[in-house]
Amino acid sequence: MYMKATSFMEVVSGYTFRGAIKTEANGDVFLLQAQDIVRKENITNSTELNRIVFQGTRTASLLQKGDVVIVSRATGAGSFRSVVFDSEKVNVVGTSSLLILRIKNKEVLPEYLSLYLNSPDGQKKILDTVVGSYIYAISKNKFEEIEIPIPPLDKQKSVVDLQNNIVQQEIILERKQKLKREIINATLRNLATQKN
Repeated sequence: MYMKATSFMEVVSGYTFRGAIKTEANGDVFLLQAQDIVRKENITNSTELNRIVFQGTRTASLLQKGDVVIVSRATGAGSFRSVVFDSEKVNVVGTSSLLILRIKNKEVLPEYLSLYLNSPDGQKKILDTVVGSYIYAISKNKFEEIEIPIPPLDKQKSVVDLQNNIVQQEIILERKQKLKREIINATLRNLATQKN
C-alpha cells in the first residue's frame, strides 16, 4: 500500500544558523550535520557530535528518538543519505542541510523508512522532488507529496531484520578479510627476517 508522506510523518527543515557555526567544547547543544550522516549507521551516540552554544529559540529541529534524518542537499542519486536518530541524548539540533522526518504513525518503522529512502527506488523518488542544477536540494513541499510503499508492520520488520543480518555478515566478512591480510603480512615479515 502506498501512503502519501504527510499522512504518516511531519517533514521538518533543519535549523538555519545566521552566520558561521562556532563549535564550543562546553556547548549546551549537539549539532547534527550532513557530514555526520553515514548510510547504514544510525545515530546512536550523539556525544561524538560537535557542540555549540545555541542562541536559537525553541525549534522543531531538535531531534527526537526515532526521527529519520535525510541529507537534503546533494549532487545526485545515491547521495541523499538517510539514517535513524536512535540516541537517548536530548539537545541535538539538525542543521539546514538536513530534513527531519518525524513519524506520526506507529504502523511505520523509522528503520524501514530510512532503508527505503536509501534504496534505488527511494533515491529516485527523492530526485523527483529536487530543485537546482548542480547541487540539488530537496523541495520540502514536493517531498511532502511523494507516495511511499508501506507494507504491513510484520513485513517492514522482516525487511529491517534482513538488512541488519546482511550488515552483520558484511562486518564478519570484513574481519575475515582483515585477518587473512594480517596472516599474509606476518608470513612475509617472518620470511624477510629469516636468515638464509
